[in-house]
Amino acid sequence: MLIRIDGAGATHDLLDWLVSQRLSYSVGFALSQDTVDVLAALPESAWQPAYDADREPRPGAWVIEATGLMNLTAWPKGMRVIVRRERPHPGAQLRVTDQDGHRFTALATNTAPGGPHRQLADLELRHRRRARVEDRIRAAKDTGLRNLPLHELDQNRIWQAIVALACEITAWTELLAPAEHPARRWEPNVSGCGSSPCPPGGPSRPPHQCAAPPRRRAAAPGST
Repeated sequence: MLIRIDGAGATHDLLDWLVSQRLSYSVGFALSQDTVDVLAALPESAWQPAYDADREPRPGAWVIEATGLMNLTAWPKGMRVIVRRERPHPGAQLRVTDQDGHRFTALATNTAPGGPHRQLADLELRHRRRARVEDRIRAAKDTGLRNLPLHELDQNRIWQAIVALACEITAWTELLAPAEHPARRWEPNVSGCGSSPCPPGGPSRPPHQCAAPPRRRAAAPGST
């Protein structure tokens, strides 16, 4: 089983526990400025092309294994660090840590090298695909979690259970569509109807106001 977490998951206690449970992990990992400086000084030949969502080389993005460039003795045995270097998207504001117009992000994983879909670009893409969680969170808020409508705690628990059920139905319904159909990425549309379903006792709305076509979910950042 693979556990994917953002940078909040890069803690000794959590990774030690995951290893003790014999779980695979892929977590965001912070880079020190010294490490970024070392990476920025590496020759272009040391980098490999990163993949887009279709596992094709993505222009302007590269990956490298930085395990040997860092002191990881305090971290779990077998941990690897993979770094992505990319040109920020047009209009994106550069950070202080960006070097030569490139942005460096990293992940830590205990997936060993070798075997199918274990190239550096594969592992980096696998980690980046965790961004679908943010899509689910946004859809849950649009479905009714943005504002709890009732006064009592137990009443809102019931509301949350109903929203969770609606989200599950939405997720499973997407799987009925062919793999390349846009319905696979549809989300609840809140224009004109507010979050759906409507709260009990809330104002009724004509059916045509709740029949807007679903919003299409955008691709994960950096995946195309």
